[in-house]
Amino acid sequence: METETTRKRNDVDGAKSIRLSDIARQAQVSTTTASRVFSDPSKVRPEVIHRVRAIAEKLGYLPNSAARALRSRRTRMVGAIIPTLSHSIYATEVEAIQNRLRVSGYSLVITTSDYRLDAEFEQARILLERGIEALVLVGDEHDPKLYRLICDQRVPYINTYVYKPEQRHACVGFDNRLAGRKLANHLLDLGHRKIGMIGGISPHNDRARERIEGVREALQQRAIELPDELFCEKPYDIASGREALRYIRSAEPNPTAIICGSDVLAFGALAECTALGIQVPTEMSIVGFDNLEFARHLTPPLTTLEVPAEEMGEKAADFLVRQLAGQRRLEFIELEANLILRGTTGPPR
Repeated sequence: METETTRKRNDVDGAKSIRLSDIARQAQVSTTTASRVFSDPSKVRPEVIHRVRAIAEKLGYLPNSAARALRSRRTRMVGAIIPTLSHSIYATEVEAIQNRLRVSGYSLVITTSDYRLDAEFEQARILLERGIEALVLVGDEHDPKLYRLICDQRVPYINTYVYKPEQRHACVGFDNRLAGRKLANHLLDLGHRKIGMIGGISPHNDRARERIEGVREALQQRAIELPDELFCEKPYDIASGREALRYIRSAEPNPTAIICGSDVLAFGALAECTALGIQVPTEMSIVGFDNLEFARHLTPPLTTLEVPAEEMGEKAADFLVRQLAGQRRLEFIELEANLILRGTTGPPR
């Protein structure tokens, strides 16, 4: 007579005995096709993928990815090291990468570096030890040891948020220096001549540094300087934006416009203007950078530069999939960062 314990054991053994051929038979496809659904879905029709996975879920089947990796030396994992997950701009890029990789049967493993090159190197080493097949990086400035490590392992990689074909590293992004010039020229064309800037922390952050340099270049082309009393570098948070606005506002004569290295800093600057009774944009124009979702909901809505985060993530993923398929050709993909005009900028009084 079968006991409750025996039934449970048989149930478990039955679940473990489900084979890929069982899934294939019920889905009315070949075992090879069923295998491709889990290992290389890009080669299978969407309706077949849906049918096979639905049956696998119903029967409680999970492919043995560890065993498959040992047999094929493939893990089908891609790593991404980003500075932080505190701001939605990186979350948008990561989501786009993940969605694009999923279509080709790859999974994304995410780590953060907190803008530290040593932490980034350590995270890369761990990811490579775990068997990632490709790597997404942010920016162009990395520890030289990191580049050597990646090349020694022959792992495809791509730098995002930058466009620097002269560096000979695959990249997808935009020219941050040009983006800084765009913001400054917008304010200059409105008639502003006393312009301040709240930049991101520039050491080990090539994107923040080049945006600052782009602003300085645009001002210098019109014989205008960015003096120390109108410039400061701050972490990307709202409180720092408020603190920086108070510092810059203390200069005499007061600036009529402020360029912020991120929408988060601009949010803080705008909040401090409200607290101090400074009318935006009639007394002070403010521009941001990123075009985060909240920017259009501020009062007034924020003029900013739109970072193409979603497109950047998609193209980074597509490049790595091509590399893993054997197309070992460097690519340098330039995207457009567009100025979004809203209510925080206008001519000076």
